[in-house]
Amino acid sequence: MPYSNSPVFIPAQRVQNYHYAIRNIVSKARHQEEQGKTVTYLNIGDPILYGFQPPEELIESTVLALRQGHNGYSPSCGKKDAVEAIAEDALSRGIPTSPENIIITFGASEAADLVCTAMLNPGDEVLCPSPGYPLYNAIIAKLNARELQYKLDPDNNWHPDPEEIEREITSRTKILVVINPNNPTGELYPPELIRKLVEIARKHRLLVITDEVYHKLVYEEKHIPLASMAEEDVAVITIDSLSKNYMAPGWRIGWFAITNSHLVPDVHFAFIKLADARLCAPMSPQYAIKAAMKLRKDYIECVMRRLHAQRDITVDMLNAIPGISCNNPKGAFYVMGKVDLDMLPFRSDEDFVLKLLQEKQILFVHGSGFGTDPSQGFFRVVFLPDVSTLKKVYSDLGDFIKQYQ
Repeated sequence: MPYSNSPVFIPAQRVQNYHYAIRNIVSKARHQEEQGKTVTYLNIGDPILYGFQPPEELIESTVLALRQGHNGYSPSCGKKDAVEAIAEDALSRGIPTSPENIIITFGASEAADLVCTAMLNPGDEVLCPSPGYPLYNAIIAKLNARELQYKLDPDNNWHPDPEEIEREITSRTKILVVINPNNPTGELYPPELIRKLVEIARKHRLLVITDEVYHKLVYEEKHIPLASMAEEDVAVITIDSLSKNYMAPGWRIGWFAITNSHLVPDVHFAFIKLADARLCAPMSPQYAIKAAMKLRKDYIECVMRRLHAQRDITVDMLNAIPGISCNNPKGAFYVMGKVDLDMLPFRSDEDFVLKLLQEKQILFVHGSGFGTDPSQGFFRVVFLPDVSTLKKVYSDLGDFIKQYQ
């Protein structure tokens, strides 16, 4: 029987709701490069693209593991000394956990996927920040669960309103997702806000996923782990990784730590079943975890000196451009900029981003890719390039804006 012109196979319906603007927009940039133009990518938080590298101790530990033949499977939940090192570090930062409550994963992304897969049935609800990291939306859509968005307020340092969060909760709500330091805004939550989020979880018996993969990358203020405020009656999953804090995103080593596992014994067992089913995280980089947990302070201090200078030039130059503004983030390496769509003739945030790419070969990500309203004009900037590169980018942006005023 001959094939017809109609497709033989069609994708599952759940994929229609699966979007990842951070990478999807790159296809537009590739088109510019095909025309011989050079694009400056400020769309993705990959430190390696901009000259950062993992600490030498972590590299040496991984190379030594490879040379010594540690190329097989690890235990499903991770190597013994690695989970012990993670637990010891977590305890030192006030996160109650233990080695048997640690699972090492294929990056922080798998940690989030594994937790949600173990917890959610179709129709169950997850409270997620908006704007927020698109991974969570994608996982929820894949599981046929439902995302409940709680807004982050740009006029209040991109902090959420606890009262609004509580109004969204229904009998089907199972999980509260918190990202701190936040991606995409770069903001850091103060202790009083964290305490209120914990109280909401306590009152409504929610599991909290707290994504803290940037917890070492903070500027003037100290990061407070959410689990440190959980006491003994709130179940918390703290997600962490080597990717951002240790500048090793391509190693794909993440983990999560359970706080108060006695509240979720069946779910904990489900985590282990899922971990067993996918075998294990990459073996050789697990040998770097112990070195990472004992890493000298001067590595992070050196990274933060560079990021601090890049953040400051970003905030100063963006806010100096008429029609453009941005926040002053307290963590990570992102700012949320805003183009005044009442003042400038762009139809939406994405229209602004694509015109800037077309005319100046500068790639940001439109805020609506993270969940903001397209008419608000938000865009995310990754300030990982060196200061001289950033100065040129923002100078070109200023010229671009002038021609539209």
